[in-house]
Amino acid sequence: MSELAKILNSETALTQAETKIAQTRQIKARLKHRRNDGKLLYDNWQGSSNWHQWRMHQLERQGWKCVCCDKQMGFGEKTYLANGDFRLEPQHPTVEHILPKSLFPELALDLQNLVMVCWACNKKKGSKMAIASRMRHKQLQKKLNFKE
Repeated sequence: MSELAKILNSETALTQAETKIAQTRQIKARLKHRRNDGKLLYDNWQGSSNWHQWRMHQLERQGWKCVCCDKQMGFGEKTYLANGDFRLEPQHPTVEHILPKSLFPELALDLQNLVMVCWACNKKKGSKMAIASRMRHKQLQKKLNFKE
């Protein structure tokens, strides 16, 4: 291969690489925006009177038991940390998205995707558990008698 052919090939390869990098950046930006959509939807609902009402109804429905560990839940103290975050008592009830809102923003406010779990269990789960969450969703539907 001549020197000119090598240079032309490297320019073509460079252009292709730049195109792929630009496409990757666009995909990342779309994913970030999609993840923010679910968070924004839920954050706007959280703390509203409708949210409080649903939460109390769901706690009664579950018998104040965590759907993950089956331990009794109850409201406890919030401990504020120096950095502004807070820590709840392990048995404090929290709203759990069975299918994470970061991966499934369209389900952020779907009441069949929400259950109450203790703070300790909610802390353990992250949005990276989508496959396990799908399986748990089916089990919880049966346990809580949700209709499809």
